[in-house]
Amino acid sequence: MTHAVRFPPSWPLEMRADAAAAYCDEPSVEAFQAKVDSGIYPKPLRQTGCAAKWYRVALDDAIARRHNTRNDGAQIVDTASLI
Repeated sequence: MTHAVRFPPSWPLEMRADAAAAYCDEPSVEAFQAKVDSGIYPKPLRQTGCAAKWYRVALDDAIARRHNTRNDGAQIVDTASLI
């Protein structure tokens, strides 16, 4: 059974598998996890008492490497949301 991804209203700095899969535009959590297992995306941080979570910047870096670009940390801001 595949688990659909969910799109949160904003992207948190740390994400559980479903949000990380959506952030990476994967069709399912299982598809995302398969790419984590193959090294395309980084493994999550696992700490005692905490859910496994992916760091958004590490995902950005992995995506940039796949596209042979660099992630300079610049973020696009939706200025309409600031008003």
